[in-house]
Amino acid sequence: MPRNLLTLRGASQLGPEERALIRAAMAESQKITISEQALHVMSRPMDVAYVRREMVDWWSVSGIWQHRYAMQGRRPIKGFKSGLREEAEGARWWIENSLRDAELYWVSPEMTEVIETLAPSIPDCLPQPPCRTGFVVFGKAVSGTDAQNGGLIYTTAFLWAPVTTVLGECISIETYAHKDVLAVWLQMSAKEREDFHEIMPLKLHPTGGSEWPLQSEISDFSLLGAEDGDQEASMKEDRRLLATFWALCSQKITVEDRWEPDRRLRRQFERHKGYHIPPAVRVIRLREPTARTQGAGEGEVEWSHRWIVGSHWRRQWHPSTGQHVPTLIEAFVKGPKDKPLVVRQTVKALVR
Repeated sequence: MPRNLLTLRGASQLGPEERALIRAAMAESQKITISEQALHVMSRPMDVAYVRREMVDWWSVSGIWQHRYAMQGRRPIKGFKSGLREEAEGARWWIENSLRDAELYWVSPEMTEVIETLAPSIPDCLPQPPCRTGFVVFGKAVSGTDAQNGGLIYTTAFLWAPVTTVLGECISIETYAHKDVLAVWLQMSAKEREDFHEIMPLKLHPTGGSEWPLQSEISDFSLLGAEDGDQEASMKEDRRLLATFWALCSQKITVEDRWEPDRRLRRQFERHKGYHIPPAVRVIRLREPTARTQGAGEGEVEWSHRWIVGSHWRRQWHPSTGQHVPTLIEAFVKGPKDKPLVVRQTVKALVR
């Protein structure tokens, strides 16, 4: 994703030798295999409430490491022109308050696979989030391209919120990965992990950030200036993944439940530094086959899996917003409920 997970200073402050060392370390990290269990480590909606609390606690400290991580790859924010520290403090403040204000989402592992598979085919669109500020955790980590070396990196969560930059009004995107899917973390010795944990004690580690101007479609980077190929590819992946999640949130292929903390958990949160009761978490799941479609066929055929049928992307015009919105037309799940879901990237992107 757009920022290297262990770059502790802004990219503009790194020299050629440091960049070369980072690239070499990341290349070595690509040899590590991430277990399937690690990909599913955020397996419950309540995990979102816990990690959000942990992240707010850490980002609420105006410290040197918070400033360094806040400025990774970030462009200056309007109003903070007196120096790097002021800009870093503005960015840290933005992350802290965005996490505090965010509506929370958890996406089931099965729905995550659908989103990951359909994302490459979503048609170009402007950023259209379902809420002003949101924090989504995926039940299964999503693979992507590392902006630093073009290698493989995983994303467990996204934070998005509006921000004013020198580019104008944007949606700012922050990516996070659980430490268990970070190859560099897995390479560290026990002592190195202990030392690093003192600096960054979070389960979800910040791995990147980028801006998406409100007037730019997914593939439009004209307002961002010169970017190298890996950075642009990585940022485009982030935009496509988020745009697909945003689009599918309100469509028939998904069902939304709500997880709300019980009395015991509410009391637990209240005892923690006076922290407010955790808000409900929106749980996004794949809609189960209906009684009409779960048989999936006639005769004696015994189907071995479930699949998505009748679907294609369309840029649907919404007069209420004056925008084209990517819509997955007539998509539904077919096949027996007790069979595994097979998702194939067969969705066609229709411009009109």
